[in-house]
Amino acid sequence: MKKIYDSLIVFNLLKQKFERDFYLIESSVSLAKKYGRRCKDLDHFNEELKRSLFLKQVIDVCAFLDEFRAFRSLAKDSERVKELCRITKPALERIEELKGLRSYRNALAAHNFREEKNKEEVILLSDYTRNQENPNSIADMFFLSSLCVTITEAICAEFASDLKQALDSYRSRLQDDSGEPLRGIKTIREAYDEVEKYRIKINLKPKFTAYEYAELNMALRKLNWEAIPEKFQLSKNETNKAWCEVLGMYFEMRGYQGIEYYQGVKGSHVNYWLEFYGHAMFVIDTLKSVEPSDLREAHSVVSNWKPCVDESSSQHLKLVYDELMKVVTP
Repeated sequence: MKKIYDSLIVFNLLKQKFERDFYLIESSVSLAKKYGRRCKDLDHFNEELKRSLFLKQVIDVCAFLDEFRAFRSLAKDSERVKELCRITKPALERIEELKGLRSYRNALAAHNFREEKNKEEVILLSDYTRNQENPNSIADMFFLSSLCVTITEAICAEFASDLKQALDSYRSRLQDDSGEPLRGIKTIREAYDEVEKYRIKINLKPKFTAYEYAELNMALRKLNWEAIPEKFQLSKNETNKAWCEVLGMYFEMRGYQGIEYYQGVKGSHVNYWLEFYGHAMFVIDTLKSVEPSDLREAHSVVSNWKPCVDESSSQHLKLVYDELMKVVTP
């Protein structure tokens, strides 16, 4: 019974994986239908999610077939297993009709875009996507995954009491990890920061700068404005030199390098911004980011400037920076 118990546990775990995917797929489709017209980003998210789940389900269906093969090998010693194999055979054969499932998994989902028979060449994706024996539809993989769950439910129904004993035994051997401290990178924010540092080291533009905009704008809405000197207040009419200095302190803290400060004159207006890695940033009510060339073209005179060294101004800068860091997402 040990081998049957082990298979029952694996089937149960695979079923949980499939059901999580079903929830994501169904929710994604439902939300896209409801809000997709009003939110183009949601449509894009929906398509990318389905692509990722498609590849994941290719791997999981193959894993199910591997486990069912192990389960079926027990039929010679168990009439119950033998009968289950007979009952579920139509569903299993329907899954196995997709002859190219494993080769697709090996080349596109699990391995490195090379074939076992010819590792010297990179595969042509179209050779797989156009092959009638290979999957190419998230709906088809949803169907095959559902068949895997259907077969699993038949097995679990027949071995209900055995499954309970197997799971009880398995769970009794699990150690409580709820208090286990996180290892390595502990937050997405920290991951962004660390990736940026390595990208900068190897002369690549920062990848997650856009997240800084959203984060800083949220921080500005939460800021304790009563603690901020009047001259730091955000303006609807022109950018604020002091705020550019605070932004410079923030981005230096995040690991960005080579920050340059600019001022542009247009008529009687003087605007200020900072530039780095192809971004021009300034504050008017919220943090803005544009192409540096666009901002320079909007002014008749553009010149560099350096952050101040005046002691009283530096104290104000530090005060604002500290208030900002109190509400920045960790």
